[in-house]
Amino acid sequence: MPLPPDPDPSFSPALIGVALAVLISVPLAATVAGHLEADYETRAWVYTAFVMWVLAGAVIVFALTHAGEQRRLSLGRVLKWTASVWLWPLLVLRPRRPRQRDED
Repeated sequence: MPLPPDPDPSFSPALIGVALAVLISVPLAATVAGHLEADYETRAWVYTAFVMWVLAGAVIVFALTHAGEQRRLSLGRVLKWTASVWLWPLLVLRPRRPRQRDED
């Protein structure tokens, strides 16, 4: 039984891009937390906070980009998503331009 066609082909690049960004960010968070000169419990809490921050960023970045994402994945785009999941408050707080509607 063949699968039905994907109704929203732009859904996949955004989801894969954000997933790769999280995959890159989790070891990065572990490395940063591991290099802290603190006891194990403090490093574990810092790592947990970083991972929660990145996961919240991934959800927000995906919600902001999935509708308009149509380009193919590239290393540059994945790195941009990786930076975005860390800096997501800047994306949320920036002023939005109103979209122009096509009046055909």
